[in-house]
Amino acid sequence: MNYSRRLSALPPYPFAEMEKVIAEKQRKGEEIISFGIGDPDLPPPKFVLDAMAKALKMPGMHNYSSSEGEKFFRDTVAEWFEQRFNIKINPDTQVCSLIGSKEGLANFTRAILNPGDKILCPNPSYPVYRQAASILNDNIPIEVLLDSKNGFKPSIDEIAQYDFSCMFLNYPNNPTGAVADASYLKKALDLCREKGAYLCYDNAYSEMTYESFKAPSILQIDKNMERSIEFHSCSKTFNMTGYRIGFAVGNEDLIRGLKKVKSQIDSGAPKFVQYAASEALKQYSNGKPPKETRDTIATYEKRLGLLVNGLRKLGYETEMPLGTFYLWVNVDGNSKGFASKLLDYGVAVTPGPAFGSGGEGYIRFSLTVNEKLVKRALEKIELAVR
Repeated sequence: MNYSRRLSALPPYPFAEMEKVIAEKQRKGEEIISFGIGDPDLPPPKFVLDAMAKALKMPGMHNYSSSEGEKFFRDTVAEWFEQRFNIKINPDTQVCSLIGSKEGLANFTRAILNPGDKILCPNPSYPVYRQAASILNDNIPIEVLLDSKNGFKPSIDEIAQYDFSCMFLNYPNNPTGAVADASYLKKALDLCREKGAYLCYDNAYSEMTYESFKAPSILQIDKNMERSIEFHSCSKTFNMTGYRIGFAVGNEDLIRGLKKVKSQIDSGAPKFVQYAASEALKQYSNGKPPKETRDTIATYEKRLGLLVNGLRKLGYETEMPLGTFYLWVNVDGNSKGFASKLLDYGVAVTPGPAFGSGGEGYIRFSLTVNEKLVKRALEKIELAVR
């Protein structure tokens, strides 16, 4: 089979490969504690399940939706955004529903770029920016390294040297757990203005932060929504990964372009899923998440603390992240070899290069296993590294 050049240029999606390896070991009866894929083990809150059950019995909920999303969902997103970020957006022209934010990120660049245009992609980063949004759309990814010395944020002075039409940023960051404040985002936005480029801001982990940090929106910086689009997801906030529901907000022209692309590809997320997500967003009060979301965050924070302390005792210098449920650990050596060694002892982690060459020397833990398993995994890791 002769595949297209763009498809042939794509490396295998790392998590799909990992799932196969883990499944094969489990088939053989091996115990595998998996910190690999960022898929929450916690259930959705009861209000999500109740809303879904209600929606399934409502007339009209089983028909086609619209690729831009139902009016009631877009209205709720606008209300939530004003509560959470104190930003008014037009639900009809500045909101688009997504079948998970991954889909929107992959489709967005089709609307605004031509083949051969350059996209600035952090390295390491979520593979979708470099692969689905760039290579698969015949665009050229320009990779900029994220350095721990710069808080895992691209150096503004460095990226100013490149010509690009679009920039991807993601804070709180997958895989590093790093965060960015408003002052940094302003510098990035000013550079995009100077270059005539668009800023694509992946804010999927905006609600998953610790201590006193509260993640900003790029639209709080780009108040006129001149050249920014922001992507959100209900997957992590409400443990709804399998529901595949998210949304994009921002510049009217960018949202219009995304809607036009999607109109050729999909018929929108199921109406009953949008209803459940809408009811979930309504649980916010004065911009603050409901108790169930706060409890989820507290659970992840406790797990992270347990793992951080355990790894420190084994000699690994690692710090608690301020966002996400990921722990990015410097193993000072070959990432894939280290991950393979842990897997031999029954612990699955993601080697850093799965997120780009800049991840070499690191591994990522996803804290989607309970405390008992975290403790057991630390015992296995100690056996592996001793």
